Amino acid sequence: MRFEITPFDDHGTQTAADLVDLTTLRERLAEAALTGQRLHIRPRPRHDRPATRHQERRP
Repeated sequence: MRFEITPFDDHGTQTAADLVDLTTLRERLAEAALTGQRLHIRPRPRHDRPATRHQERRP
C-alpha cells in the first residue's frame, strides 16, 4: 500500500503531495506530530500488483 501525503502550510494552503510507503508515512507522521505540521493522508493502492485475489483472476 502506498499513501499520498499532502502537507499544508501555516496559512492552510496545500503544497505538493508526495506518494510514500508505510515506513516513510510513519516517519512523516512522527515529524508532523513534533512540529505541528498539518497533513492530509490518503491511501493509494499499488498498481504493480493486484490489491485482492479477485483482481488477480481478472484478464
